[in-house]
Amino acid sequence: MINSDMNNKTSIQTYFFQGRAELFIALAARCTRILKQALSARAQASLFVSGGGTPEPLFKALSATPLDWESVSIALVDERWVDENHQASNAALIKASLLQDKAAAARFVGMKNSSETAQAGVCEVNAAYSEIPAPFDLLILGMGPDGHIASLFPYSAGLEAALDLKNESLCSAIQAQSSDVTGENTERMSLTLNGILQARKIILLITGEEKLKVYENGLSSTNFKQLPVSAVLQQQRVPVDVYWAP
Repeated sequence: MINSDMNNKTSIQTYFFQGRAELFIALAARCTRILKQALSARAQASLFVSGGGTPEPLFKALSATPLDWESVSIALVDERWVDENHQASNAALIKASLLQDKAAAARFVGMKNSSETAQAGVCEVNAAYSEIPAPFDLLILGMGPDGHIASLFPYSAGLEAALDLKNESLCSAIQAQSSDVTGENTERMSLTLNGILQARKIILLITGEEKLKVYENGLSSTNFKQLPVSAVLQQQRVPVDVYWAP
């Protein structure tokens, strides 16, 4: 493992590993420490998580971890606007991988509601998310090969407002441009940049050489609409830890 502080507009600490198994062991231990510290200090904790296949080993490890899970709120960073019985549902993935075993007692806050569209449902989502005490203790982000984080996709409809720090909303409806990365489910709900920056700690979890190069480009890119991850890497409010393995 290589630890290195990087000089940037925000405090970035990198944790690079030779293999993914090693990464997930270390990351699960780190997440557990953060949550235990929050529970000790405030008798409650909040964990925001992303969907996708990459973090599944982390979720399964955390689900077996002894913790006062009844005092932990788990919420989504983003969601496809599909019902929970849909194979693309992030809520379904989290319930099947993280909200199991010991972690089954945690409180889960999802994004998809009964509204027909994400835009119609955004007020209800914001109301639900505003009930989670801020600042949030830990927020785990993934990143796509196109540089998207959460569902903040390059040049998507709603992206400009979601990246605007004057926008105090925690969540925003996003209509992504169809691509190999988005798949067919382009209607999304996502934390805004302001919502992401409500966290005490952000962990960016990435794997593979392709994403490493995107991350490195994101450290200096000034085109946030083209490379949304840059907005998180170059903000000055919240420290970011980067976990990477080939």
